[in-house]
Amino acid sequence: MGDEVDGVPGIQHMAPGFGRKTALKLLKKHGSLENLLNAAAVRTVGRQYAQDALTKYADFLRRNYEILSLRRDIDVQLEEEWLFDRDGQNDSVVLSNFFKRLGDTQKLPYQNASHSLDG
Repeated sequence: MGDEVDGVPGIQHMAPGFGRKTALKLLKKHGSLENLLNAAAVRTVGRQYAQDALTKYADFLRRNYEILSLRRDIDVQLEEEWLFDRDGQNDSVVLSNFFKRLGDTQKLPYQNASHSLDG
């Protein structure tokens, strides 16, 4: 489907009309992207625009799926000293200063409440 936040273009950029509803419907019906693409390769799985997009962009979709999938075959070792409680007491002040540096002059909605709690 694609999500603008991740920077990886979805199929809707290649095939107008192929959006979330179509993708969710087809994925739900077939259970996974790979099952959907395999089915589309041998028979009609949806409307013509969806069928055309799935067959034409199958490699593109597989590559994006691989790029965006979390790796589960990596052994990550965390050292206990890396984990510590962070003091978040001054977060609103730090964030406010950050926005001032960016030139944002609007007051943050929670800023007054945070300062009144601090004393």
